[in-house]
Amino acid sequence: MTSRTAIHPRLHALIGGVAAEVPDDLAREIESALNEQNLPLQSPAFFACLNVISRADGDDGQPCNSLTLGASNHASLRRSMSGLSAVLDLLQAADRSRNEGAPDEQLGAFHTDGLIVAARQLVREAHHCLSSGDA
Repeated sequence: MTSRTAIHPRLHALIGGVAAEVPDDLAREIESALNEQNLPLQSPAFFACLNVISRADGDDGQPCNSLTLGASNHASLRRSMSGLSAVLDLLQAADRSRNEGAPDEQLGAFHTDGLIVAARQLVREAHHCLSSGDA
């Protein structure tokens, strides 16, 4: 851990090595704001894993291999991703109405849970399409 990492641990956990490029006065302000939130300090390992995954590596951290999808799997994957996008839009709208709307304007727990279950099923189907390859 560098001295800068020790001085601004929350900032470093949030943005990683880029924190070293943040000017000291700005880094102090950000660190102070993060401290005021009283959030638990995140592990740099968590963000390192998240960065690896977002750089097109697999969910296990290993590089993804080229994958050829058959036409039916490709079509199913596209439908699953479109459906997932729509479900996430609905969940985001539900979250905003929960924060900003009156109680009678909010989506109920039953419907919110249903959307979460639907999202999980769409992810399972997309994962199945990807793991099937061109079968």
